[in-house]
Amino acid sequence: MAEGVVFDLGYRPHEGERLGRAGARRALYRDGLRRVLGLRRKTRRKVFPFLLTGIAILPALFFVGLSVIAGEFDQAATLFDHPQYFDLTGSMALIFIALAAGELLIPDRVNGTYQVYASRPLTTVDYLVGRGAALATVVIGFLWLPHLVLFFGRAWVSSQGFGSYVSSEFEVLFTTLLGSFAYFLGYAPLAFAVASVSRRASLAAGVFLGVVTISGPVSAQLVDSGFSSMGLFALQQHPGYVKDWILGSSTHHWIPERAGYEPVFSVIVIVTLAIACWLVVLFRQRRIT
Repeated sequence: MAEGVVFDLGYRPHEGERLGRAGARRALYRDGLRRVLGLRRKTRRKVFPFLLTGIAILPALFFVGLSVIAGEFDQAATLFDHPQYFDLTGSMALIFIALAAGELLIPDRVNGTYQVYASRPLTTVDYLVGRGAALATVVIGFLWLPHLVLFFGRAWVSSQGFGSYVSSEFEVLFTTLLGSFAYFLGYAPLAFAVASVSRRASLAAGVFLGVVTISGPVSAQLVDSGFSSMGLFALQQHPGYVKDWILGSSTHHWIPERAGYEPVFSVIVIVTLAIACWLVVLFRQRRIT
């Protein structure tokens, strides 16, 4: 009769604090931030997000420096103001969101990591909120940071004095933050929806960018041909149109505007699309558990 053998595998129970569901949420959020920013990953993963951030901030530094050197604060302000800044950073954010959304969702599903998360005290909603919050933090921060640099730089060189300028123009900080959120909400949900049905991040990014980019010219042609309702399908245009509404500016003749729609209709399209994409992603994630 074979003798039984007992192996000591060195198992030790967890001795630290049990953080529970809240701790799992925070860990998922931090992991999402690291993925989006390329932290603890290869150098090439870090280059793109930090390069975009540097490019986004440079114009603000340039125009603040121009104000200091030339002493022409008012003239510099008219050349490149907050609404025009969004035209630069909004396109960059579109590309960034396209690449980051796939990196947040697809590897977990393809490599089976999502099943590991599901074995923890996390729900599907927790997982999606954590991933979405990580992307929102980086994208909204990316969009808003240049405006902070521009705002406080102008306050520093303003003839009114720093405190007087900040108190009189404080509303700009709120409106630019709201505009940044409009760009995130206008692009990110659709990027997540595309990523939820793709097995490759590069393919998801290409499909998302193709759909959003092509929607503008196609809608413009249809609007000019008399199909004004198609102006609502210019997906890339809605965040900019809403941004101009929030900031009280007019940087472009937006396609929904040409079709005769008020900015509130762009808000409705953004919110409706975001809800629909959320339901698609939620359905897809629950199917793989």
